[in-house]
Amino acid sequence: MELFLVFKMMMLGVSLAAPVGPVNIEMIKRGIHGGFFPSWLTGLGAMTADVLFLVCIYFGMTAFISQPAVEVTITLIGVVLLSYLAWSAFATGMKGNILQSMQQRHIGGSSSFFTGFGMALFNPINFVFWFGIFGSTLSGIAHFSLSEVLLYSFFIIFGVILWNLNIALTVHFSRHLINDGTLRGLMFVCSIVLVYFAVDMTLRLI
Repeated sequence: MELFLVFKMMMLGVSLAAPVGPVNIEMIKRGIHGGFFPSWLTGLGAMTADVLFLVCIYFGMTAFISQPAVEVTITLIGVVLLSYLAWSAFATGMKGNILQSMQQRHIGGSSSFFTGFGMALFNPINFVFWFGIFGSTLSGIAHFSLSEVLLYSFFIIFGVILWNLNIALTVHFSRHLINDGTLRGLMFVCSIVLVYFAVDMTLRLI
């Protein structure tokens, strides 16, 4: 096992998770609402979708996933999901006492997990990354044994795990320092960013 290749795979995972995107925004929002676990479970759901992409690539399902009808369907579902989450963030920011309303609201673990899973699964950007970048990376390590390929794939997911832990822990330990006005502004920014991604997905269909 080459240590440089292991490091490269980990950085590949971090590069997927690190850019500001819908999943990171939702992790921050849920972390402010409920702390570490809702945020972490959102990231875990998204990571589960990433693992599903890896399995599909490995078993040669790229051709099916890349069909125009499949891509359009997935993109439309993603647009609807992001639009709903954008409205949810905006509605939260419009509340009078936002901190009190957040503390009173219970966020279930299953809802956080499936929200993250859905956001990652129906995001065309993930398709570009996994079926493009990782697909070419996989072809470059195809001469390795199955166990080595699986191990290197694990380190990609491990990079995603590290970044998700970073977000969940940072939000958990800093959320008590946020006042009502800052939180309201953050919710509005979250809603704008989510709308941007929804519009960007829509434009990809035109």
